[in-house]
Amino acid sequence: MFKSLRIGAAGAAIAATLGMTSAAHAVTAQADATAEILETLTLTENGDLDFGVLAVNGADTITVAPNSGVTCGTNLICTGTAAAAQLDVTGSAGATVGVTLPSAAVQLTGPGVDMDLDTFTASASTLTLTGGAASFTVGGTLHVNAAQAAGTYTGQFDVEVEYQ
Repeated sequence: MFKSLRIGAAGAAIAATLGMTSAAHAVTAQADATAEILETLTLTENGDLDFGVLAVNGADTITVAPNSGVTCGTNLICTGTAAAAQLDVTGSAGATVGVTLPSAAVQLTGPGVDMDLDTFTASASTLTLTGGAASFTVGGTLHVNAAQAAGTYTGQFDVEVEYQ
């Protein structure tokens, strides 16, 4: 019996050494938690995507680049002042936002057959909000139909910005 008592006492000593004792040795620490809420983004259009004035000699395209450069198809006469759309975004200073443009064509409607507007391009795909603001431009390609009826054609396209 004395031998079994020594083995039991030795087992208790080993368990205490390995940290398998009661909660008397437990400690508690506090961890901090934080959250930063970004300002709501606003997006404002300050200038339309304008293809200028066109004379049609057959179906073709006109492209306005984000820098307002124009590529006029050979079946079109492009006059007037073309310009890329101009947009301003505001939000939290120093934050980065991504720009998303339409992936599908939108329609410009008017007195004649609708025209497709597609292949949108932006002057930047991501922006840093310096001082809480940034600006960018958007261009696109207009598909003019043969014998397009005279008149003014209009349409809208969506541009989205989102924090990255």
